[in-house]
Amino acid sequence: MVKVGTPLNEVEIRELLANEKTGWLATVSPEKKPHLIPIHYGFFEGKVHVVFVHKQNVSLRYIRNDGSVCFGVNVGEGAGEIKCVLIHGKGRIVENSGVLSSAYLKILTKYLPSKEDAESFLRKLMSSRAIVQRTLVVIEPEKMISWKL
Repeated sequence: MVKVGTPLNEVEIRELLANEKTGWLATVSPEKKPHLIPIHYGFFEGKVHVVFVHKQNVSLRYIRNDGSVCFGVNVGEGAGEIKCVLIHGKGRIVENSGVLSSAYLKILTKYLPSKEDAESFLRKLMSSRAIVQRTLVVIEPEKMISWKL
């Protein structure tokens, strides 16, 4: 196998995963075909956290059937700017509403202008009961590959 690029160090990996806005999640269909989607996420506690808005999401169905996933992020276009991380692991559906709310707040804080905006949005979801339509998936890394060019 030909290696391209240099592996990222642990700090670079954490920074890329914590700061990048869009990741790519690959799941496996029952027919063993890959299914790839762009997705917003959070990276904390050494794991990728994803909140799906609809319980009938195709990726969620595939994770329920076979938890094998691959999650990736990449940035940059030119030499010296490109950084990539791929995580192979298991997607675990978390049914605990308290854990979902806590993780969702961390994720929302990444995408909304302030923590107060994230808290307000989460309160609205909880008071309208829209939160019950959401599902948290935690991706437990088994293997991580990274590189920079």
